[in-house]
Amino acid sequence: MSLAFNAASVSNFGAGVTSLTWSHTTSGLDRALIVGVSYFDAAAVSITGVTYAGVAMTNIGGATDSSNSRAQLWKLSNPAVGANNVIVSFSGGIDGLAGAVSFTGAQQITALLTGTLATATGSNTTPTVNAVSNPAEIVIDTLVTAFNLVDATAGAGQTERWKVFNGPCGAGSTEAGATSTTMSWTLSSSSPWALIAIAVKPKSSGVFFRAGVL
Repeated sequence: MSLAFNAASVSNFGAGVTSLTWSHTTSGLDRALIVGVSYFDAAAVSITGVTYAGVAMTNIGGATDSSNSRAQLWKLSNPAVGANNVIVSFSGGIDGLAGAVSFTGAQQITALLTGTLATATGSNTTPTVNAVSNPAEIVIDTLVTAFNLVDATAGAGQTERWKVFNGPCGAGSTEAGATSTTMSWTLSSSSPWALIAIAVKPKSSGVFFRAGVL
């Protein structure tokens, strides 16, 4: 069973909120869930935790642009089947949003689910980051822009999975992996931005045996 997209969802945009909650539905075999968070805060507010169906997700990492807008990714292998809430909790008030993408045919050990996080920041109309991957994997990215009402269009070969741009823009997309996968966006006007991306790994198809036992 190869790695494949399962479903996507997005939260409402929250202004001055300390948490984001929305429903995401997973199905199929060998599931995995990735959550991308895009937010701005005037102080050093952090994400204190992300859960799905009450189960804690693992922080992958993130990036912060020059205006203190932040993008972050979280992961979970073998999430519960069905419609369940994703809850992102913050240490203080933020303006932002989050999206989720689930996969089937994914690695079932959370620590091994993803590759190396790629990060980039800038201030222009062309956010770009290069992620290490391979053809059996799927790369997922998360974008945040600092300025209000800056729209974003996903690059060639990418499939947009979520986007909200009525405040700091937040968006995410996926693309089939290659030896190196470039994730890019085009902004409607110049803005500080942060873009992060990582490869999601398929379930291992290897055969394991003990030495001396066929």
